[in-house]
Amino acid sequence: MKYLGFVLLVLSGYVIAEEVYYCSDNHNGANGANGANGFYKNEKTGQYEQAGFTEKKFKMKLQGDGNISIANPDRLNGKDLYFCSTLFNDILPKYKNMKSCVAELHNGYYFNFNTGNGRYIFFRGHGYVFSDGDTVSTNIGTCTKF
Repeated sequence: MKYLGFVLLVLSGYVIAEEVYYCSDNHNGANGANGANGFYKNEKTGQYEQAGFTEKKFKMKLQGDGNISIANPDRLNGKDLYFCSTLFNDILPKYKNMKSCVAELHNGYYFNFNTGNGRYIFFRGHGYVFSDGDTVSTNIGTCTKF
């Protein structure tokens, strides 16, 4: 029983290490551009054309292991996992807040996040290259810590 307290103390450290954020595409660019843009395939012409997309809001969890989990109700487990690395952490410490992440499914989804200012870029790039039909999009926005 004396070890149970120690185990609970250690496990509680993992829970505390996780940070939850609320994220939203919220770019107010020129000409009314929003934070969700990309390309879709025009079925009539067969060509990809530039388009604006609906801005999204989502929850994100910065896990204790440095990876990121993004809420996704379309998945069976309700989330997408992104494996992250910190850019140039050993060489240039000024980049210690920057994370570059790739989806665990390696499906052309990327998520870059700055823990210092909360900015992100979410890129879905598989459509044009892999399937010649799905849209390609880039979302930019900010995340705030709960």
